[in-house]
Amino acid sequence: MGKVKQLFRNLSLRKSIALYIAVFALIALTSELCYSAIARIEKNYPPSGNQYYLTTEGGEQLGEGIYIGTSPADMSAEDRRAIVVLNTVSTVSVPIYSALCVIAAALLFYRNKLKKPLLLLADASDRISKNDLGFSVDYESHDEMGRLCGSFEKMRAALEENNKSMWRAMEERRRLNAAFSHDLRTPLTVLRGYTDFLKNYLPQSKVSGEKTIATVATMSEHIERLENYVQMMSEAQKLEDITVLTKEMEVCTILKQMRDTVQLVAQNAGLKSDFESELIEKQLCLDFPIVLRVYENLIANAARYAESAVSVRLKYSASTLIVTVSDDGKGFTDEDLKQAGKPYYRNQADSGESHFGLGLYICRVLCQKHGGDIFIENGDHGGAKVSAKFYVKS
Repeated sequence: MGKVKQLFRNLSLRKSIALYIAVFALIALTSELCYSAIARIEKNYPPSGNQYYLTTEGGEQLGEGIYIGTSPADMSAEDRRAIVVLNTVSTVSVPIYSALCVIAAALLFYRNKLKKPLLLLADASDRISKNDLGFSVDYESHDEMGRLCGSFEKMRAALEENNKSMWRAMEERRRLNAAFSHDLRTPLTVLRGYTDFLKNYLPQSKVSGEKTIATVATMSEHIERLENYVQMMSEAQKLEDITVLTKEMEVCTILKQMRDTVQLVAQNAGLKSDFESELIEKQLCLDFPIVLRVYENLIANAARYAESAVSVRLKYSASTLIVTVSDDGKGFTDEDLKQAGKPYYRNQADSGESHFGLGLYICRVLCQKHGGDIFIENGDHGGAKVSAKFYVKS
């Protein structure tokens, strides 16, 4: 019985309404049933008459003959009343039963095939209009309404994910602005101090020329730092506007450019480089400028912390291009592993460096734009290891 119900639940709307109409059309055949009952009653009262046969010249009978009645048989009063009633019912029931059966078929069709999914969709629409996406549209059927509910659920899930992405972007922007404001205070405080110093002592000729030149040089360095900082901030803000534009590229072209990049950066830093690829594909469909930008950033970071060598590994698996950059430096601290992907993060050893802690953050955003992410860890034999993953079609 359960299988029958499941089979009926999965019937298409067209087949379902056809089934309802067919069933109730059979029910509507009351008039035919009445005529059959009349025939059975009349069979009990054969008319009186003679039966005639065709014969040959030799007197051989042909066929079963024909019966010609002379007068109808007398029926009982009860049977006559029954025939009158049945004739009346058969005549009147045709339009009545037809209308009632169509109505019943439509009502049952609505109750069994339309009511539940329509209520689900109406409730889902109302909750979505109130910006409530914490629910799911569950309707276990494979008919048209089931597919419609499934499409609605996909839309709701997409809206929920979009809202979460927007919330994460807003939260990331808030943290970015907070970090930017916080890090601006130091150079601004220094500039304010030197400005007050010169304003107070320069008019009184209490500052030597050498001291003045040194102060101005320091102020110039901080101004340049502020300019670079603002430029980096602008670059980080523009990441949200980047659109991924994929196109097919020859793998040999990709490998040559990436191999040349690591060799050049390592050579300029006085380091050794090791480049290894496991790619067997001839072409990849990707946004190579984005991939190359992430790659160059990771190579620059590795060269900054490496002691003697930088290594690169390329792998393609399950529609994902994996670019792993390793160095033989000190590796990441526990705090680095937690914070390194956040904007403006710098560890204690970097406090005096000129970089702004945006490198891995930019890499993460670009990887996510390309359907992937970055993963930070320490190598098995020491040193830092960063893997950038990109969704790529071969």
